[in-house]
Amino acid sequence: MLRLFFFIILISLYSCSQSSDAFLQKGKELMQQGKTREAIEFINKAIEKNTTNADAFNLRGVAYYELKENDNALLDFAQAIKLQPGSYRPYFNRALLYKDENKLDSAFADYNKSAELAPDTADVFLNRGQLLVLMDKAPEAIQDFEKATKLDENNKQAWYNLGNTYYRTQDFKKATLAFRQTVKLDGQYGKAFYGLGLAQYNEGEKDLGCTSLKQALNLGYSDAANALAQFCQ
Repeated sequence: MLRLFFFIILISLYSCSQSSDAFLQKGKELMQQGKTREAIEFINKAIEKNTTNADAFNLRGVAYYELKENDNALLDFAQAIKLQPGSYRPYFNRALLYKDENKLDSAFADYNKSAELAPDTADVFLNRGQLLVLMDKAPEAIQDFEKATKLDENNKQAWYNLGNTYYRTQDFKKATLAFRQTVKLDGQYGKAFYGLGLAQYNEGEKDLGCTSLKQALNLGYSDAANALAQFCQ
């Protein structure tokens, strides 16, 4: 009760002198600390101060999404889009929500809009690529992962997803190249060494493949043990 009382006083003190953006910044800080419910109180104040603050609606939508209050999140993302239709962020965030709800076509439409508005943002193409994999559209997913790696050559997740998708399409040579880049960026990524080992083995580089699988196991990726038993005895 004492903590709640202090929190109410804190908001009241902010209310006397702070701008909408100041409340919004405090909300961001609280969310970064994992205090999502408390963050919403400050974001509410940001909106009360400025009902056209699109960033505040978008952030509150993210907060509701984290709390799995999806209906509220959707309302806030829609309002953010209405207020600032040229921003990709609410489309991007709504796509994440739609994907979680298995509304893949709706998610795809929002990712397409995000890509239109932010064609230089690697995460847009990374996430749309992941969605395309779920939609069994591997060639299109590969194009998005390739785009993501061009926009951000240090994005290890984009390189990993590219390698994994090439592997699924049995293009083991390109999978090997992508996985090599992944482990170059992160030498502790056991799952990437596992993918690299399988790709190398299927490409005919059996000794290298077994070495990579051993490295995956050494890094704690347990699935590598079965692959080693099957291929490297």
